[in-house]
Amino acid sequence: MRIAQIADFHYTQLTYNPFRLLSKRLFAHLNWVFCRKKHFFETQVEPLPKLFEDLKVDWVLMGGDFSTTALLEEFEKAKSLVDQIKQPWIAIPGNHDRYTRKSCRELHFYRYFSMPHKTIEAPIDFFNLKDHRIEAKKMGSGWWVIALDTAIATNPWSSEGLFSHKLEKALEEVIKLIPKQDSIILLNHFPFFLNDIQRHNLIRGEALQSLLEKNPQIRLYLHGHTHRHTVADLQASQLPIVLDSGSCAQGRKGAWNLIDLDEKGCTVATYRWDHRWTKTRVEEFQWKR
Repeated sequence: MRIAQIADFHYTQLTYNPFRLLSKRLFAHLNWVFCRKKHFFETQVEPLPKLFEDLKVDWVLMGGDFSTTALLEEFEKAKSLVDQIKQPWIAIPGNHDRYTRKSCRELHFYRYFSMPHKTIEAPIDFFNLKDHRIEAKKMGSGWWVIALDTAIATNPWSSEGLFSHKLEKALEEVIKLIPKQDSIILLNHFPFFLNDIQRHNLIRGEALQSLLEKNPQIRLYLHGHTHRHTVADLQASQLPIVLDSGSCAQGRKGAWNLIDLDEKGCTVATYRWDHRWTKTRVEEFQWKR
């Protein structure tokens, strides 16, 4: 099975409506004009749907931050890209997709990115992302993906997420419903480990880490958020292989992962942007837990 892991698109639409700027959105717009505009490019994301076809990708897992300030116009831009993806896909929100209290309260993200159930077999119907912040899908023989929504609206100087007690209990219950012989990919926008900048952390990330240590069925932990492409085999520490896809829109730092799975292990190919998407590194891993 072949999976494309992408995240952190950051589609942007500036607004000059003062009523729409009476929120955290004003700070993000200023940051975009004076900083991010020079480093993030929507055009380099456009070739990805066709590339996924050429590479015979089976699934596309998208790790959040489709928007910059959770404006509906930004979600519409992102949806126009996602609509071109022909494979089954799963999309979770990032902190930028819940950027304001209103966008969080009214669940704007889910107007555009509810999962296409008809293309996905054997869902666990007790939970769904929109209502329960968790959803599990069977990807193929012996493999499941569990998607988490840990994004919350925060104050202007914070980009934290929250792994709540309620979500922890739901995740434990979902894992119990998956056959013990099957393997799990866990998809979350935030890394579970502490960031070097505290205000970017996942609150109760240590609880998620403890849960990962107790459940060796979870083979891969996929996340975004940091814009730092990372491939880390933490199996020796009783943790999954951790893959941070980086940002697919971040100029020459732009990156995403192509993951090939089998019963013995996985191969991770890194794709980076240099006027076009190019495979730059391939790493092989064996399952050890």
